[in-house]
Amino acid sequence: MQSTGKVKRLIGDVRFKQRNTLLYCDSAYQYDEENKVEAFGSVRINQQDSINLYGNYLLYDGNTKHASLQGDARMVDKDMTLTSSTLEYDMATNFGYYNNGGRLINGNNILTSKNGYYFGNTKETFFKNNVVLTNPDYVINTDTLKYKTGNKIAEFYGPTKITSKSDILYCKVGKYDTEKEIAMFGKNAVVVSKNNILTADSIYYEKLTQFGKAFKNIEMYDTTNNVVVYGDYGEMFGKLGLSIVTKNAVAKQYMKNDSMYLFSDTIISYQMAATGKQMVKAFRKVKLIKSDMQAICDSLTYNKSDSSINLYKKPIMWSGSNQITADSITLFLKNNVLDSFVLRTNAFLISRETARQFNQIKGKNMYGFFEGNAIKFLHVNGNAQSIYYAKQDSDYIGVNTEDCSEMEFNFKMNKIDRCNFINQPFAVLHPINELKPEDLKLKGFIWLNNLRPTQALIMKRFYGKNNFLKKTLFGALIYQ
Repeated sequence: MQSTGKVKRLIGDVRFKQRNTLLYCDSAYQYDEENKVEAFGSVRINQQDSINLYGNYLLYDGNTKHASLQGDARMVDKDMTLTSSTLEYDMATNFGYYNNGGRLINGNNILTSKNGYYFGNTKETFFKNNVVLTNPDYVINTDTLKYKTGNKIAEFYGPTKITSKSDILYCKVGKYDTEKEIAMFGKNAVVVSKNNILTADSIYYEKLTQFGKAFKNIEMYDTTNNVVVYGDYGEMFGKLGLSIVTKNAVAKQYMKNDSMYLFSDTIISYQMAATGKQMVKAFRKVKLIKSDMQAICDSLTYNKSDSSINLYKKPIMWSGSNQITADSITLFLKNNVLDSFVLRTNAFLISRETARQFNQIKGKNMYGFFEGNAIKFLHVNGNAQSIYYAKQDSDYIGVNTEDCSEMEFNFKMNKIDRCNFINQPFAVLHPINELKPEDLKLKGFIWLNNLRPTQALIMKRFYGKNNFLKKTLFGALIYQ
């Protein structure tokens, strides 16, 4: 620097003191009138035995207590070391910064950025532009980061990515406790692990326990089983392979040339210890929707190990024009396609023939098979009864009523085509208008088509005004 006043040149083990601040260097120029010092070689400033500044060159203003360091500049306190080619530090306010790239070391954490700011009184640091936090277990990349060296908590302001061996985390705003490895993310938060992708408006995640909570617009994709679960509140227990989603919960199972949707108050998914296969459970107000089949019940289980779907508590299933009820219903999938079904206790199948005419089959238990996503075969076992309208060519020739211990029916295009009555059948073909309306309905008959869930429910949930499927990073990751 240039000076208009007197200048002192000091050489060899130079020391200065200003109150609680000590300055050491190999040589220096002292400008008395400006109250400034230029220091050269092995420069060190010690402030109250708490902060040490190092560099090859120093310009220090004694009036403002501002230090400008160059050449391997460092700032060291008990918690961290900050290095840069140039470093500015205000001794009065304990504020330092760099603008030409720097690095902070705090325990196992190494932070690098183009711009950095340090507040000594609060132990807070701010980093801007190309920020990278490196830890032996993970790497954080972001644009803007606030970091507390005392508790080692990092806060993000801008697109952020955290990469580790087990998962990748994304967010636009968030907080990460690098010591406890606890994350709190907002704005399009995403957690990508080996078998799952979780995205939501906000996510709380404990890396060590693999426990997480998600809030609003949740999409949880099980990449192993090709299932997506949606909702507005969820919990994930990674070590148990367990997830729980509530509040507007929906599960989507991708199937061959189709998808199956499960709506419910609560959906639980977990890996069974014995088989390692997935189990899905749904509770209250359950609705199952597939292009060729729909169902409702109070509770449901989906067992991936045997590809079975079990419906409990007043279940109703629809396939084409057929309505099926029983105390419990089990559906079996084969290669993700409906293959067969079992109806246990009070089994009842109703098929609409015309607006006011219904074919009916009733019995203790039933089982049947699908072919081409339509009912192909049905076997009735125990107390079998049926009413169905017989046709010749395209004309009705009468109404069949049968009672038998066992019956079998073959279907064509989801309608009765042929039947077989086993063990002492009692069958009568009545003229078409002979029976009274009350005789044309088996005991327990009730047509519940008004309860049948439709594709409109899917459209409302995913493609209405509040649709989030297309807007999240999840959508970009899965459907790109």
